Amino acid sequence: MANGKRVLRFSAILIALAGVLVFHLEAMGMLDSTAEAEGRPDVIMIDTIARFGELEQPAAVFKHDVHTKALKAQGKSCEACHSKDAKGNMTLTFKGVEGDGTSELGASDIKKIYHDGCITCHNDTAEKNLESGPAVGECRSCHQEKPETGVMRADAGMDNVLHYAHWSSKEIPADKGKDTNCGACHKKSGEEDSWRVAAEKSGEPLDEVFHSKCVTCHQSLADKKAEKTGPVKCAGCHGTAEIADRKAEEAKKLAAMGGVLPRLPRKQPDLLMVMPKLEEGAKIDDKPSGMAPVAFNHKFHEENVDSCRTCHHKSVQACSSCHTQLGVEKDGVVSLDQAMHVVMSDRSCIGCHAKEQEKPECAGCHSLRTADKPASDASCKTCHVTPRDAEGNALALAGAPKEMKEAVAGQIIAERPQTHAVPAVDAIPEFVTIGAIADKFQASKMPHRKIVLKMLDNIKDSKLASTFHATPEAVCGACHHNSPATLTPPKCSSCHAVATDLVSGKPGLKAAYHGQCMRCHTEMKLEKPAATNCVACHEKKTN
Repeated sequence: MANGKRVLRFSAILIALAGVLVFHLEAMGMLDSTAEAEGRPDVIMIDTIARFGELEQPAAVFKHDVHTKALKAQGKSCEACHSKDAKGNMTLTFKGVEGDGTSELGASDIKKIYHDGCITCHNDTAEKNLESGPAVGECRSCHQEKPETGVMRADAGMDNVLHYAHWSSKEIPADKGKDTNCGACHKKSGEEDSWRVAAEKSGEPLDEVFHSKCVTCHQSLADKKAEKTGPVKCAGCHGTAEIADRKAEEAKKLAAMGGVLPRLPRKQPDLLMVMPKLEEGAKIDDKPSGMAPVAFNHKFHEENVDSCRTCHHKSVQACSSCHTQLGVEKDGVVSLDQAMHVVMSDRSCIGCHAKEQEKPECAGCHSLRTADKPASDASCKTCHVTPRDAEGNALALAGAPKEMKEAVAGQIIAERPQTHAVPAVDAIPEFVTIGAIADKFQASKMPHRKIVLKMLDNIKDSKLASTFHATPEAVCGACHHNSPATLTPPKCSSCHAVATDLVSGKPGLKAAYHGQCMRCHTEMKLEKPAATNCVACHEKKTN
């Protein structure tokens, strides 16, 4: 009986210790349901005094969402830790550390502010028998040499769908005297990115600008018990799972609207003519750059990009507002010609089209062509068309009314091919036998027609292909890359000798065949035939 009582007492002690341990782990956020093995979006490594020199202790691991949850349970708000400026925007730094005229503080001053603020709060919370954080002396609970949880934040972006959720929101009141609520975020009409650009120019960290404005607004809506508030937790914008859930929900809403969002209500044109702005003193001419202007379907492109910033990286004005005919040397702004044709830029026309060509259905052909080297002048003329009147005379558009430019753009775009030009099936050889250098293997009987028709089917819905593959012969240039555009191109051996030309670097016939076919299969993500499966294309000779 005595032994039984001792066992019971010992068990009770173990249970009590386990309870204390669990309580302490929960207080530190180690058992929080949002914890992630690789890291958490709300983890902030506090190393503010690192700018004064080497840290005595490792940076403090601070789990933001754990703290906001605990504060909310106590009826406290963000202002328990953060101050607000004169405009009501919340500062991101801890109270008293920065932003309050305390820039002259030293390392010991800042250290004291953190310790006094954090530990005092922990002690007060513990006295109320609520979940609390580390107390005095538990330094390693915060200052961890090897943090138990790291930082893993996904990029948060304002795409078109998320933007629509804001400007269509009934929770955000309309601007005074207007039907739109753009002024809630964008203070200057016509320069909607003004505060982002201003932050970049002033050197103010952009993430602080966004957090200060966005979180403050979301929190104010939450305080008003609004139906929709926007995230106030780090994971809401920076958690990979949360972003995936939001994207899935957005996709459902977009599908319910027919797959196309309502257009942003800022009176942007549907169609326009892209052309340089006249330099001061220049003569009015229809092509001041020496190249015909480009008719641009703004509405179509707007529907097929993630946000306006895809193209308008500084402001939502016309490209020619910044990119002039000659560029602006003192500001480092490239010319309009360069802005539209730089292959390595996702914001240029050529660069964006090159990204589209990296898709598997296009890459098989376009990986062998450089985007900055058009196949012919006809490629340039696909976009650059000299507008003409009914009598065939060139129209002078520089300085012309906006309505006239839109009408001309509409006419040019309507005349572009709307469907992919394809050759007649009978004009495509059904099989092509490749056996000029057959040695250990039989000649390869390539199902030529099947391959060509499959490639054409892959791109039948591509507007880009419909516009630029204006002739049936265009698809032939995929393999016959240096031949004239014709349905009866010369054989590969017309250019490629048996051996590699060491002077020009032109590959030999065998290397040309294998390089062409294998590269195409790789770029198009084709699993069969494998590059190492020789007999899939040509059987091995038996003698």
